[in-house]
Amino acid sequence: MRNRFVVSVFALVAGLSLPSYVHAQLWGGQDAAAVDQSSPAARARASASAGPFDRRDFTGVWQTDHQGTNGYRGMTTEDGIPSRTPWAEALFRSRITGRDSKEKAGVPPAFGNDPIMECNPYGFPRILFYTDPVEFFSVPGRLLMFFQGQRIVREVWIDGRELPKDPDPRWLGYSVGKWEGDTLVIDTIGFDDRAWLDQYGNVYSNEMRFQERWRRADRNALEVVYRLEDPKSYTGPWVSTAKTFKGQDGGELREEFCAPVEESSFNERIRDPAGGRTTK
Repeated sequence: MRNRFVVSVFALVAGLSLPSYVHAQLWGGQDAAAVDQSSPAARARASASAGPFDRRDFTGVWQTDHQGTNGYRGMTTEDGIPSRTPWAEALFRSRITGRDSKEKAGVPPAFGNDPIMECNPYGFPRILFYTDPVEFFSVPGRLLMFFQGQRIVREVWIDGRELPKDPDPRWLGYSVGKWEGDTLVIDTIGFDDRAWLDQYGNVYSNEMRFQERWRRADRNALEVVYRLEDPKSYTGPWVSTAKTFKGQDGGELREEFCAPVEESSFNERIRDPAGGRTTK
């Protein structure tokens, strides 16, 4: 089980796209080419998928395959992000990452200053951009999102309350949702701006407003569009393309903590070699 985690993180930090058969093994799925769609089991699954379902019920395990630039398996805001303000540009340039640019050569992740390399929280919305599975639970007045990565639980209030006027900063922000037809609209404010927006070191401030528009496209798919507004950091809003989370029948989340006691060893064995550097 631990080998699966090592392989998946190695691919993440190296910026690699996994072959389909490796990706299937990592997540307990099957190579699509090897699935016999004419088998009785396949026909039964197809029949169940065509049956009725509650479009307001997101219960279950879902997994995305956000595809970013340079083969990185995770959504990135790099495509289409608005111009940064001078404040945000200066902060962005202070962040040492694996990105390549004329101004700054890329470095292996373990030699950068990404806060997650010290087991700090991913923060929000960055946790949404990874390909780790997430499980949705509906409870009275709330939607809970349980992320495999760092075993994070996010709480979305859907009991009719308004967003607070001046919330204390949080790694995940403060989230309130409401239904517009069959679309769940979630607005989040109150962010801790020590977290990064994405793996490239993009910026957000504690003034950011982040919105998600979730809809259940069919029995086995959730679709979401993200919108970011942060006048302190950007000259305009950033809106994503539609992203899809696929249902994982029988999905089970692994225990996946970031343990500081293991971080140094992991850098030496995985992150540094992935970037072409070795420690002495």
